[in-house]
Amino acid sequence: MSNTYYFWLFGGLYLVFAMGLGAWIYAKVKKDTAEHQLLDFWIAGRRFKGWRLGVSLAAGWLMLGWLGYGMSMIYQMGLSGVWILPLPWLILCFIIVWMVPFVRRLPAISLPEAIEKRFGISTRTIIALCSIFVFTSWTGAELYMVGQLGSPFLGVSPLTTMIVVAIPIMVYTFFGGFRAVVTTDLIQFLIMACFITALGWVAWSAAGDTSGGNIAGTLATTAPPMYAEGTMFRLFACGVAMPIILLFAYLPGWLIEQDLLLRIQAASSLKQARRGAWTGLVLIVLFVITIPTVIAFCAIVLFPPGAEASTAAIGSDATKIISAIILNYFPLWGQVLMLVGLLAAQMSTVDTFSNVVALPLTYDIAQPRYFKQMDKAKVARWSRLLAVAAVGLGLVYAINADSLMDVYTLSSGVLTASIAVPAFAIFWKRANRLGVILSATLGFVGNVAFYLLEYHVWEHKYAPQWLADTYLGYIIIGLSLSLFGLVFGSLMGRPSTDEELSSVAPKPIEGTEIFDV
Repeated sequence: MSNTYYFWLFGGLYLVFAMGLGAWIYAKVKKDTAEHQLLDFWIAGRRFKGWRLGVSLAAGWLMLGWLGYGMSMIYQMGLSGVWILPLPWLILCFIIVWMVPFVRRLPAISLPEAIEKRFGISTRTIIALCSIFVFTSWTGAELYMVGQLGSPFLGVSPLTTMIVVAIPIMVYTFFGGFRAVVTTDLIQFLIMACFITALGWVAWSAAGDTSGGNIAGTLATTAPPMYAEGTMFRLFACGVAMPIILLFAYLPGWLIEQDLLLRIQAASSLKQARRGAWTGLVLIVLFVITIPTVIAFCAIVLFPPGAEASTAAIGSDATKIISAIILNYFPLWGQVLMLVGLLAAQMSTVDTFSNVVALPLTYDIAQPRYFKQMDKAKVARWSRLLAVAAVGLGLVYAINADSLMDVYTLSSGVLTASIAVPAFAIFWKRANRLGVILSATLGFVGNVAFYLLEYHVWEHKYAPQWLADTYLGYIIIGLSLSLFGLVFGSLMGRPSTDEELSSVAPKPIEGTEIFDV
């Protein structure tokens, strides 16, 4: 009997379980009023305990696309590769705890809605479109990753693997919405925690055997592919400019991700939201930052850079480290269990990102403009259908993707310049509609245009060279244009009215009556 039989059997059982869970959630809420169904669909009725939201937040961060990308950067850059994801994420976790009260001061389900209440309907549409651009690409990237990692187990093409995983996500998202996302996250996190722990343990043990018990010594004599020998443990082998630019360019965007804001708003109280942020911090530091970083260094020992066999195992860009360790160092029964963990990790991330695509698509664009006169029951049905369409958009993107580089680098720049800057402007009394429109538009155009120039025309050869060497010049241009647009427009345009300024509450708001669904 072929080994793929076991992969299909246990993987299929998990997919069926996830779909059944979505149907069970729908059976519980379908007797509610249409308005309560909508509120439950988007923020789970604002009834979640903090620990559940913390687990859900950690599950959403256990995304194999991002983790695979982060591991590949450490593999190629050595210790300085931790500036790409692990260290910014660590800093981000503490900032999230601090920002919880500010999010709860906004009487809005979505970030575009909060921006509309402060700056007008046109700004809501612009921010929603930018959000759809970013999170459609992230949804597609995670589906792309599950295709790349899952196809060797299932014995089918990456495309078939992506479709097989996307369909169950469509089903339970249709039935359960955000409640299904958070509920499945709870189960998926338990599976993923075991998955990443087992992966780390096996990688460490195998690297110890390969190095004769001297992992650190072997690493010290190995040259990272991007740098010279002796730089493996140099934190600033990449220079000082790249870390500084990364922190200023990426952190603001990651800080206002809609999936994070939804979880903070879905908590039953400010106290529970804070508890969720602290719970998420502890879990993320352990399972998302520490263990994957150790795995990346072990991969350097197990798959020495420059060896032909290493390239065949982990790919030329080193993004297949996870599947390479599983297929080379786990027994068959372990590979089967790890496939279930892989599916759980990817489904948890894809459903989170696709839900964040569905929210602006439905709640911020379709509902205010086309569903305004429609009764709540029909709006609820359309919301479910468009949530499924959001997964479909991500699948189309994944089918046409051939690299994770463009996805994460470009979209993170757009997230900061076109969404984060306008979002922070909510709390600046002088900011106005013109400033936010210019900020979002110039930030988007600046990022995309200069990214294409930097990566595909100039190929990182331009002055000043220190900026070109960071590979992040496009973000500086986009962010600078965004800030210029915000300040210029706010100084030249009409000041905000007292009503617009009052849309930001002076203290955190409790209850659900503040939301207009």
